[in-house]
Amino acid sequence: MNNSNRSACRLLTPVLAAVLYLPCSAIAQLTGNPAGLSPDTPGVNAAKPAADFANTQDKLFVREAALGGRAEIDLGKLAQQKSKTSSVKDFAKRMVDEHGKSSDQLLRLGKNRTELPDGLDPEHKTLRDELNAKPAAEFDQAYLTAQITDHQRTANLLLWELSYGQNEPLRKYAAEQLPVVLDHLEHAKREFSALSMAPPRN
Repeated sequence: MNNSNRSACRLLTPVLAAVLYLPCSAIAQLTGNPAGLSPDTPGVNAAKPAADFANTQDKLFVREAALGGRAEIDLGKLAQQKSKTSSVKDFAKRMVDEHGKSSDQLLRLGKNRTELPDGLDPEHKTLRDELNAKPAAEFDQAYLTAQITDHQRTANLLLWELSYGQNEPLRKYAAEQLPVVLDHLEHAKREFSALSMAPPRN
């Protein structure tokens, strides 16, 4: 097991424990989606529901995850243009590349399951405008702060799908993406810490 996987595993245990003990309404507040809805999974009494059926939670997951991935790509491209720090630019490129691949996979899995809006959601449109207006000396810290928040939300969203989703391909996707997102979160925290300890720029 490489260092990234070990780091992800260490993070996963407390995150999973914390989320599993939260009520649905609390998870909804963390993830920014209506996770408090009762699962509408059919076939519960039959003990073996259809693996490819997508319940309400699956559809909401696809929508929220797609919007989150789109924001990561858009903000990553902005950071590649505006950042003056090579390691932050490298982090931003990683976000564009890896979220691009995961978003393509999600769209294939979620095709015809829910209607996906075009462009950024209002929250991330506002964030993009705010970041774009930042002077160079303030951009990196603001970008990384947003990345930490967004990856924490995404980790909670993936756990929510694992807890309440019905569709097995989507649940498998969530399980595969969770350690990746946790590694992104740790990467963002490392960059933020390094930036905080760096001497101020003139």
